[in-house]
Amino acid sequence: MNHIHESPGAVIIGGGFAGVELARNLDKYAVKVCVLGSVTSVARFSRSVGRFVKLPRGLKDEELLDFLIAMAEKCRVRGWVLIPCIDEHLRILTQHSARLAEYFVLAAPPWETVKYFYDKRLTYALAREVGIPMPYSCVPGNIEQLDSLAIELPVVIKPAITSHFMRTSHRKAYLANDRHELHKFYEMMSQVIPSSEVIVQEFLPEPSKNLFSFAGYFRQGEPIVGLSVKRTRQFPRDFGRASSFVEVIELPELGELASQLLRTIHYTGLAEVEFMWSVKHARFELLEVNPRIWAWHGLAIAAGLDIPYVAFADALGLNAPIGIASQGTKWVRPWTDVRAAVQEIISGILSIRQYLRSLCGKTAFSIFSLSDPIPFIAEPLLLLFNRLKKWTSRLRQRRT
Repeated sequence: MNHIHESPGAVIIGGGFAGVELARNLDKYAVKVCVLGSVTSVARFSRSVGRFVKLPRGLKDEELLDFLIAMAEKCRVRGWVLIPCIDEHLRILTQHSARLAEYFVLAAPPWETVKYFYDKRLTYALAREVGIPMPYSCVPGNIEQLDSLAIELPVVIKPAITSHFMRTSHRKAYLANDRHELHKFYEMMSQVIPSSEVIVQEFLPEPSKNLFSFAGYFRQGEPIVGLSVKRTRQFPRDFGRASSFVEVIELPELGELASQLLRTIHYTGLAEVEFMWSVKHARFELLEVNPRIWAWHGLAIAAGLDIPYVAFADALGLNAPIGIASQGTKWVRPWTDVRAAVQEIISGILSIRQYLRSLCGKTAFSIFSLSDPIPFIAEPLLLLFNRLKKWTSRLRQRRT
């Protein structure tokens, strides 16, 4: 094990379950970890987190920057590596990297690179330029242009910038089966986000069966360390907010496609490049790119790839161990995967026996650790608490 002595630690922004696995991987190399998250953050219970700081909700760009700069001095984390875990934090930090440079080392690509994947309109334009296959996509701009589209139904209607729509709708996309639904969902989305951000995209059948990714750490578009995976289950089933069951597979084509895209902009940093197998066109087609740590990165760690530490070390100009992913390794997020499995069992896609069999073999359960058990125990209680808060909030709104 390579230990760091008297070196900067890491500040993780986002204390969800992904932050727990990230912190543990850094702690493996004796990296001190500070996590910024909400009061109900499960990461605060991990023994790998040396310090937890409550992050106020709803901070605007300048407010978040002021908070981080003040924290750098107050918590004595000046010079530490800053690792964002969600899109909006990534946007703010990369857009204002010059201001933060005096206080932190940012483990993220520059905004000039990040913008291509923060906004799917730019992602798809780049993919077309490079020749990466993708579902037919367009931005109508208004209802008149929508009516003139010559596109086969059903179609997917999705936001160009996911975080703009998710914060109010808690949905990633809608499936429009006919013209009536197309109008309804388009108008609904246009009331939440500008119509210029609404994307109409070709629907690829059986999304729950054909989702794949290549993820890793890239330097100038080439993967320093990475792995191909099949995202077997997600919740909700058709347009999942997160994968719940992921397994390592041998599929070099995914890495080649990812590199072809990222080389164009000399991408350096963490990235998950999502694909879907198109039965109609018999090829992998690009869905989106996450230019940050992804939710299921615990699978990479379980398969022998310490990708979080690689990102941390590269930000500081240090060497890091590079391994080869163990094929067939699986990762499960239990509390979500049970719900995903129930949906598939009810739909007749999966049997109970098949579900139980899928958990056999080398399987890592999200945030479960015998040496750090509290996060796993606390998570369902925190999820229940958050759900109850939402229910009571809705009841109050109805009464008023």
